[in-house]
Amino acid sequence: MTSGVSSGPKERVAWLDIARAMSIVLVVIYHVAVGGAGHVLLGGRETFIGKLWLHGNLALVPLRMPLFFMVSGVLAAGAIRRPWKVVVRPRIYDLLWPYVLWSMIWAATAWPRYAPDAPGEFFVGEITGLLMIGSPYWFIAVLPIFFLITRLGSSRPKLLVALTLIAYGAAPFIQRAMRASEAPSDLVYGVFQLTDNALWFALGFAAREWILRIGSRPRPVLGSILLLAFCLLAFIVERGELPASPTRFLELGASMSGLVSCAALLPLAARSVALARAGTYLGSRTLVIYLVHPVFINLAVLAWRDSGAEESFGGMTRDLLMVPVVTAMAIGAAVAVQATVHRIGPRWLLKAPGGSAPSGHEMHNTMQARRSSS
Repeated sequence: MTSGVSSGPKERVAWLDIARAMSIVLVVIYHVAVGGAGHVLLGGRETFIGKLWLHGNLALVPLRMPLFFMVSGVLAAGAIRRPWKVVVRPRIYDLLWPYVLWSMIWAATAWPRYAPDAPGEFFVGEITGLLMIGSPYWFIAVLPIFFLITRLGSSRPKLLVALTLIAYGAAPFIQRAMRASEAPSDLVYGVFQLTDNALWFALGFAAREWILRIGSRPRPVLGSILLLAFCLLAFIVERGELPASPTRFLELGASMSGLVSCAALLPLAARSVALARAGTYLGSRTLVIYLVHPVFINLAVLAWRDSGAEESFGGMTRDLLMVPVVTAMAIGAAVAVQATVHRIGPRWLLKAPGGSAPSGHEMHNTMQARRSSS
């Protein structure tokens, strides 16, 4: 355990699992506290605790998704080098299918919140939005795109990182230009997410060996220094109200310092058997957690609003406890859905229809490929 490798299968790296689990938990917390749910569940954001939830989550923007995509790039390295016919289903179809399916499931639970008098118009808007990567599930839609881009550029990783870095730097300016041209808001959102996040997946692939070397053992001094740097830069970005160019530069610095601090510090957390197991458990369920939690939040908001409990249960207690409680319940619901689908189906709820279970020989080859890639 001192090397940060979990006590489970040897191809799993404990600190990477913890990083992936941490990022998905932060995503759920963000959607509970900062998304539209925050206005209802927290009764607004004008209280002291409400403002802490809001600004604390916004300050983590340079870390939350970059961390997940970086880890995804590290873990995708083996698949990127495998034959296309082996990876097209798990890396493309099994992501695009739940993206479309769960966007519609989300819409079915969201229209009573957002458009109770115009459900048809709302569904049409959601269909248009998912085609433009403007769905709440944009994160799932961009993963196959990042995989394809990285696969195409895998032979020239430095050029790949350089091009995605240029896209990252241009992202806010492209967004501003698209808004000025009155492009559809969903398209503006989707293009921004693509250009803003491709760098981290590409960097995870291109710098994989260096990242794993940093995480091969705990580096508390380096990690602590970079964590402080991240906190300072993230605070300036979130509260500084600076022009776009210096803001983008500071965001890049915040992301880089935050990512390296995670690689330096999380191996220390991986020494704990309990944390390593929790990381493996949640880290291997990020897809289903991401799919289920927005639907659960919709249902929770509707139940809370219709129950009238917000009038009798409020104040500091609600502000402090609502976010962690709803977050835990949303993750628990996702785990329950995954367990149910695994035991009794339907499997198409989480994976593309068709296909067959891998044979013993295929499973053996897959395990060997994973071991060699790590």
